[in-house]
Amino acid sequence: MSMAFVYRPLHRLLLLAFSTCCLSSFSTTSTTTTPLASSPAASTAKPQRLVSKLIHYGSVLHPLYNPNETAKDRMEIDIKHSVARLAYLQARIEGSLVSDVYRAKLSPSLTTQTILASLSIGQPPIPQLVIMDTGSDMFWVMCIPCSNCDNHLSPLFDPSKSSTYSPLCKRPCGIEGCKCNLLDKLTFSITYADNSFTSGTLGRDMLVFDTTDEGTTQVPDIEFGCGQAIGYNSDPGYSGILGLNNAHNSLAYQIGKKFSYCIGSITDKYYSYNQLILGEGADLEGSSTHFQLLNGMYYLTMEGISIGEKRLDIDPATFEIKAGGTGGVILDTGSTLTHLVEDVYKLLCREVRNLLGGLFHEVVYTNPPWLLCNLGIVSRDLVGFPVVTFHFAEGADLALDTGSLFRQVKDDTFCMAVGPISGGGIESRPSVIGLLAQQSYNVGFDLVNQFIYFQRIDCELLSG
Repeated sequence: MSMAFVYRPLHRLLLLAFSTCCLSSFSTTSTTTTPLASSPAASTAKPQRLVSKLIHYGSVLHPLYNPNETAKDRMEIDIKHSVARLAYLQARIEGSLVSDVYRAKLSPSLTTQTILASLSIGQPPIPQLVIMDTGSDMFWVMCIPCSNCDNHLSPLFDPSKSSTYSPLCKRPCGIEGCKCNLLDKLTFSITYADNSFTSGTLGRDMLVFDTTDEGTTQVPDIEFGCGQAIGYNSDPGYSGILGLNNAHNSLAYQIGKKFSYCIGSITDKYYSYNQLILGEGADLEGSSTHFQLLNGMYYLTMEGISIGEKRLDIDPATFEIKAGGTGGVILDTGSTLTHLVEDVYKLLCREVRNLLGGLFHEVVYTNPPWLLCNLGIVSRDLVGFPVVTFHFAEGADLALDTGSLFRQVKDDTFCMAVGPISGGGIESRPSVIGLLAQQSYNVGFDLVNQFIYFQRIDCELLSG
């Protein structure tokens, strides 16, 4: 039987795509139209919050939720997705991903979804679920006519039936009511790392968001991709990509240049308060640190790691961004696990092992061999385990309690949800802070001033 952990200090002893976000329930309590830029005479009243619920693939709300899936199954999926995500990020850094507004040579795998955002598009509004990705530029959804979409369960957007849709033309005619012909429409094409793909045309339409007063808000003239050729053979459980970097055509950039997301839990299948807020109503609270946008991703200046009151002995240069944009630390929503450069990972593992001491029996896994696991139950046996804190420039901290540092993978086994960056050329590879480490935080992004905010809070408190 494992023993409850009690901490006793000795000396005061862890795709290129588009961007968008909305909600699929449409209350008729109130509806307003929100301009994309605020007027100089705008009221000092608190801006309206454009809210999108976030759904993790392990949630009962996910369209492909599998009630027979075990905690071990989910951990294996997390590992597979996170490793695939690392490969994608590295491909972008090494330049094997070539991107512009309309075409990408390589993007994240369509199968490496982590968290979905709900949105609706058009008039009448059609609800959609799209992958939220801070590393993507574009917002696109599946559209009718659509090849290879027969197995998709949720409704597809038909631009011909939306009264507010307009295509983007190569040569705008300048005449009211003019429509470009098929040959004149602007197109996009994206091929993903797993050889799946999408292509289609670009256009503009209305997005509809829930608000916190149970009404809805319409945001007109949002640019997006209408995917009409889809390259996979089964329903993936989502209908597009919601990119959230600061590219000019991302949804975050189009709507107010601010956004925030709050992840309360991605392990509780019944948790319903994970949410994304776009525009001026985004929550930018808590400690802040500057970010750099390189290769379309958010890089932070990480200065160290502590376990409890003990600062780990890490060379300050370890997390620096190297010449050409290599190295560094990326804050990412496409990976569930966190991955640290190998030397830091080994140091963290050693400290965790020392703290666990002889209280727990270590479980050895061969695939992957780096997974640090022990017999025990996190919620019961790790009470009092010291918090692991990531320290960033300007005093911002991200604190990982046991629910964010460890995952229960079996009834009697837990594992540390951190992996190494290993293999050839590791000095050029970034560390990646995944979604699990961001649990219990509202994370805010100010794209104009280039700040990221960390506010430790119960996401339910942001729902009012």
